[in-house]
Amino acid sequence: MRLTQKSKYAVRALMELALDDCGSPLGVTEVARRQRIPERFLEQIFGDLRRAKILESRRGARGGFCFAIPPGEITILDIVEVLDGEVRPARCSAGGQCYIADAPLCVTSKVWDEAREALEGVFGRYTIAQIAAEERANRAAHAAARDTETPEAQSPFASSLR
Repeated sequence: MRLTQKSKYAVRALMELALDDCGSPLGVTEVARRQRIPERFLEQIFGDLRRAKILESRRGARGGFCFAIPPGEITILDIVEVLDGEVRPARCSAGGQCYIADAPLCVTSKVWDEAREALEGVFGRYTIAQIAAEERANRAAHAAARDTETPEAQSPFASSLR
């Protein structure tokens, strides 16, 4: 398993859907624009997530994508496994085929198994809802900080005014 850009984009895109609370479906174009993700790539990702029953699509003028299951029940591990496969940092971890002739003597497999367990633990601990809540708080704090700045500090030319 190699964590690909596909999983990273998917987490950001699903976070964006969760931030929108899916009052109405969001189109791929809008999610791609908001998260600066290549639209065609996001279409493929959303297709994979729809087939995995994480998302559902709605057709029509007000169409787009919504969650098929609550974002609080979708972990990062779920996303990674759908898009990148089983979390396995080496071929010999999690019962994979070892490429060493004397596999029973291989002491490094326990290292890879421990790494796999750690990754699964971290990815399984975070849900899309948690990430969206953290992002919502981050955006609110950023907006509040921006609102408290003096007009001069908000100017893109503020540093040249000093």
